[in-house]
Amino acid sequence: MNYKKFQTMSKEEYFKKYNVGIRFLFGCDLNQKNETEMISLRVFLPKKHFQEYKNIDIFKTMDLFKETLLFKGLTEQSIKIDFEKREFVMPDFFIKNDIEIIPYFTQCGEKEEELSKEKFFELLKQNKIKELNYLCFLFFGSFCEEEYKYFCKANIHEEYNIMKNIKFKGKENQKLMIDNKEKGIL
Repeated sequence: MNYKKFQTMSKEEYFKKYNVGIRFLFGCDLNQKNETEMISLRVFLPKKHFQEYKNIDIFKTMDLFKETLLFKGLTEQSIKIDFEKREFVMPDFFIKNDIEIIPYFTQCGEKEEELSKEKFFELLKQNKIKELNYLCFLFFGSFCEEEYKYFCKANIHEEYNIMKNIKFKGKENQKLMIDNKEKGIL
């Protein structure tokens, strides 16, 4: 898994490749008591696995997808951990099916919070976790946005506002030049 790849992708590249509103979580329960305290990462299946469902709503899509051998195989996978390299060992099943690990790390207890790669591996090591297993799937529309912000440490809304502001100032300057021309100043 190339963590740097995710950090250096442009927004356009990232959205083009990963803009599928479904993610699969792999992780573990850190708290073996009654409360649940999960840590997880996201797994991405390429769009090609969902092409046959493209004209069906997301709920029906997931109901149909859950009946496939691909989904069954996915849920049986475990992601092994290489603590020395601080990396994950990709299951052959992932490689064969172009499935990617998206290193977006979270901890869920009472509320979900993002974790750094270092903190994630620290928690795994402290709790003697040797592998991550399938937890569930999620679907909603803004995975790309939150993942991109996480990887690039960029505030997408701020970036948008900067571009909007540049565009606005450009129009404002253009109007000023026209006004000055009409007044004979230029």
